[in-house]
Amino acid sequence: MSGIRVLLVDDEVEFTASMSRVLRRRGFNVEVADNGLAALPLVAGKAFDVVVLDVKMPGMDGIQALQEIKRLSPETRVLVLTGHFSIGEEEELSAGGAYAYLLKPFPILKLVDLITSAAGHPSA
Repeated sequence: MSGIRVLLVDDEVEFTASMSRVLRRRGFNVEVADNGLAALPLVAGKAFDVVVLDVKMPGMDGIQALQEIKRLSPETRVLVLTGHFSIGEEEELSAGGAYAYLLKPFPILKLVDLITSAAGHPSA
């Protein structure tokens, strides 16, 4: 899994801190943005394999951020996390190119496996 480039986009500092630690221990290259607007320059400047994106964030929400991420980097896989499942939101995000739509809290080790799979690597 070494070398998989992941961008975590979430305004929940505890989530990004713990997820970053778990991913880095497994050899992932991880960067963090605390909202959609902060993520866009990172996506524009670097090639990420996977973006883990929260839906509800201040400023630019996950739906808007997904649109911009896919415009800037169409090949990047985006896993979307939400605390409030909505069929309409899931359909909109899927149509917008989301690789997966996941309900929080999502088991962290399963998320690691899904990131690995999304990046095109076999799961550990």
